[in-house]
Amino acid sequence: MTHQGTDLEVVEPKGEVEAEQVALPPAEAVDQIPATAGVQVHPGPRQYVLIGIVLVVITAFEVAASYLEGDVNSNLIILFLGVAAAVKFFLVCSWYMHMKQDAPFFRRVFLVGLVGATIVYGIALTTFAATLLK
Repeated sequence: MTHQGTDLEVVEPKGEVEAEQVALPPAEAVDQIPATAGVQVHPGPRQYVLIGIVLVVITAFEVAASYLEGDVNSNLIILFLGVAAAVKFFLVCSWYMHMKQDAPFFRRVFLVGLVGATIVYGIALTTFAATLLK
């Protein structure tokens, strides 16, 4: 068969073409496959559940810290909540947003934005520290 206006010829298969079947390893075996230099293996369901449990525990500590009253220094509570939020942010970005398996260029772009936002928030916090911190 020839297309109009071109000299290209399209070759159509004579019989049915069978698709190759590729055997995939079970989900448990994916955790055991080592990552090679060019191929990154995504985490399995077990790792997602474990990270989810860690996130729930950190959130429980954050909620408990927000209810603290009395002789507790409010600056320490603010510092703890900030560190806990940063840890949760890192875990969500690296595991659930797949930054661990992403290309290094995209990780660098993301980190530049993260560092920039941290600097801006730090400047705002120190500017208004007299009214925010006791």
